Amino acid sequence: MKLLMTGGSGLLGTELRKLDPSLIAPAREALDITDRASVEACLERERPDTILHCAAATKPPEHERDPELGIRVNILGTANIARACASYGIRLVYTSTDYVYAGTGPHREDEPVFAPSNFVRSKLGAEYAVALVPHHLILRLSFGPVPFPWEKVYEGQYNSKLYVDEIAPLVLSLARGGEEGIMNVGGPRTSLFEYALRSRPDISTIPKPQWVPKDTSLDISKMKQALGIADEKSLLKR
Repeated sequence: MKLLMTGGSGLLGTELRKLDPSLIAPAREALDITDRASVEACLERERPDTILHCAAATKPPEHERDPELGIRVNILGTANIARACASYGIRLVYTSTDYVYAGTGPHREDEPVFAPSNFVRSKLGAEYAVALVPHHLILRLSFGPVPFPWEKVYEGQYNSKLYVDEIAPLVLSLARGGEEGIMNVGGPRTSLFEYALRSRPDISTIPKPQWVPKDTSLDISKMKQALGIADEKSLLKR
């Protein structure tokens, strides 16, 4: 399989390139997702079987200050990729977010989604574009950088976060596989405090802001079945 990845210089993309240096990961000069002509020219050159679309604007506060950012990069940029994949018959794997869920988890892929912020609206808009591609896989990811980069965490927030070096092998395996549809990708349900503590022993808590969902923990049954994982705790490296 010839696999092309967008966003190769990002947090996840950098980790994926460490795992597989053979990944085709064009720089922005060679593949600008916001430019339809650039996308089509790159695919004409590379002719991939699958695109792993990781490129995105991922900082929620920036989307609140500048809503156009999510429209231009996350929605229109992904639509350009999706349109090209549909035209060329390329499978599209899209990295989305666990922030699309509301209420108490663990959340299943088939339950209603929720958009409390501009960032989530932009990621859901992108999901709908990806869903129009005949062969697609939407990965709703829960992960962060390692070590945990802040001194304080939100109190009372629950999730299924893995560190980027823990989630990258899962994403790469799914991108190279044949799964389609929507799939949650993460680890065991945990509090943000417990997650941060795994790499930051001096961590403390602060009140959670309104825009941050309280519980985005995931039902990862589909992922475990697809990848043959019996014990979800085996996903934790630290």
